[in-house]
Amino acid sequence: MWKLQFVLLIILFVTFALIFLYKISKTFRFYVKYCAYNCCLLFTALYCFCIGVCHPFDVENFHRAKDFAYGFLVKVFSIRVDIEGTEIFNSLKGKNFIIVANHQSSLDMFPLLKVTPPTTTFLAKRELLLAPLFGVAAWLFGVVFVKRGNAKRARDVMAWISKKVIDKKINLWIFPEGTRSQTGTLLPFKKGAFHLALEAQLPIVPLVVSDYRSIFNKANKTFTSGIISGKVLPPISTEGFTMNDVSEVTESVRQKMLQVFHEHDHLNETSADDKKSN
Repeated sequence: MWKLQFVLLIILFVTFALIFLYKISKTFRFYVKYCAYNCCLLFTALYCFCIGVCHPFDVENFHRAKDFAYGFLVKVFSIRVDIEGTEIFNSLKGKNFIIVANHQSSLDMFPLLKVTPPTTTFLAKRELLLAPLFGVAAWLFGVVFVKRGNAKRARDVMAWISKKVIDKKINLWIFPEGTRSQTGTLLPFKKGAFHLALEAQLPIVPLVVSDYRSIFNKANKTFTSGIISGKVLPPISTEGFTMNDVSEVTESVRQKMLQVFHEHDHLNETSADDKKSN
């Protein structure tokens, strides 16, 4: 009997120690929340996998799953999304387009789930296929995977994607930075998304997600509740442009997004200062 009591005492002690550590240590709190977030993503991936099995390779699978997944993550982490200009997607009904958005961290899943319009799929690096459950679910959702470092293969895939987007009248969401970045600015854009848009003569819809390092930041171990804001910019027509204009269009779109990114960053800082003064 004393052995059982001893074990229970140890469990009680460890539990109180972990609770105490969670309250006093920002780093420990970050890793607990980050681990919990990844576990929640695995759960949502399992949910998405079930939907994908019922409707294999249907790009509408994401639209079927997103409301439940977003609501679940909001309840667990108290992080909401407020994106301006989403009515632009409604104004483009009946047309297909290319969405280009900046990429900061795995928390980009929140705006993805909140604002992705119907009939939209995603361009992702092939390594994502290896992610447990998530990769298979994405495959079943009709996500297009591209192998990095193989320029010829990438060009062939882009030509195939261009035909698929036009024939099936679907939209495509691309992160032109090619990787995650929380540097307080936008990385240089890769040209694949713009090559595709010009080749298919599809409008480009930029979506700027504001700097949310005050909510999530691996560098200083921040993970807290809050609102991720952003803005959908007016569509940019590619009509009349040729493949010789890819570099110019790429940089033009990046500069427009960069301007909005820093404007929102300034507004967020002003809002934070106002809260402190009150």
